[in-house]
Amino acid sequence: MKKKLSVLTAALAVMVGTAAPSYADGVLGDVGSFLGSVTATIFDAPEGVLYYSLWRCPLKTTQYLADKFGDSKGFQQNVAGAVLGVPTGFLWGIPYGAVRGAGHGMKTGWEKPFSTESFIVVEKE
Repeated sequence: MKKKLSVLTAALAVMVGTAAPSYADGVLGDVGSFLGSVTATIFDAPEGVLYYSLWRCPLKTTQYLADKFGDSKGFQQNVAGAVLGVPTGFLWGIPYGAVRGAGHGMKTGWEKPFSTESFIVVEKE
């Protein structure tokens, strides 16, 4: 009996999940926007952590420190900036990415529910 209930619950979740985008702009606009926002937030928060902690924050911190050390194109300044900037940017990128990703998911998931734009955290800044 438990297996049948689990299978029926999973089938219902798949059915609702595949039908939800079609109701996003129709009669159930607010419910569709809410579901799109929740879904995008669930996907975008970890995606933001990965993007900002592994790429964006370490790179920007390294560039910033190399510039402050005197020459942004110099080899020694870039090495010193990388030694200090990569770990600092990684640690700073975890909470920053979680907040940015969740905010992006909430905002674009509400405005454009279930669109590909709502599931991609990388923003042009």
